[in-house]
Amino acid sequence: MISQIPADTRRLLLVACTVTALAAGALGAFAAQSVRPDCSYSMLSLGTGGDQEEAIERAYWQAVAAGECAPPHARWQFWRG
Repeated sequence: MISQIPADTRRLLLVACTVTALAAGALGAFAAQSVRPDCSYSMLSLGTGGDQEEAIERAYWQAVAAGECAPPHARWQFWRG
């Protein structure tokens, strides 16, 4: 049955299916990324560079453990509202 379809139409169908699959894969990867909800917390760090990044990360997880901030979710969960 597919052999009755002209070659140009088959090629166009193949390209359209490939583009659709790639777009769906990219959207799926984007939607599955972990993001942090908006949250305010305070911290004090006197270190530099990597020390500050570690202190920020530690303070965030302490705020999550204390119930002050929501834990990270997949990006698509925020699309639901």
